[in-house]
Amino acid sequence: MKMLTKQERIERLLAHEDATWHWRYWGLFFNLIVVAFISYQTSIYLPLIVFALYLPQLCVEWRKTKLLLTFNPDPRYRRWIYSDFIVEWFIFLLFLCLFACYHTGFITIWTLGPTLVIGVIGGVLFSHIINRAILDFDIEHVTSKSFNKAKVRRNKAGKMSH
Repeated sequence: MKMLTKQERIERLLAHEDATWHWRYWGLFFNLIVVAFISYQTSIYLPLIVFALYLPQLCVEWRKTKLLLTFNPDPRYRRWIYSDFIVEWFIFLLFLCLFACYHTGFITIWTLGPTLVIGVIGGVLFSHIINRAILDFDIEHVTSKSFNKAKVRRNKAGKMSH
């Protein structure tokens, strides 16, 4: 398996995003309707609501992880890519557990809030650390920042052609 260039990787990631946009937006729309209905009925299902809202995003991230694994056969690259998804999955489970603990009265909102913020910041920092580590041995790696720049360029080019 040959390593792909950065531009080839960006093109595949853009194609992936084009193919999965419906999971993000329709899944979110459907889940918001379900959440509104459940919330109106009872608040006992707060952890279920978190699960319903985040699951489509987690599915999209898994598909993105599988795509990223095709970019470089190096075992170090594969470990780092897997670890990024595993940490995201762990944070998801942590949020579910925290909301369940809050709902049962085991923790207060003053414990829940800061813990959620720390979890989000930790996830973002870990992802940034992973990208830096991968760039040390794979200069063609596409970071979130470079991917977002490519999306902006594509959107500008699309608007100019119309």
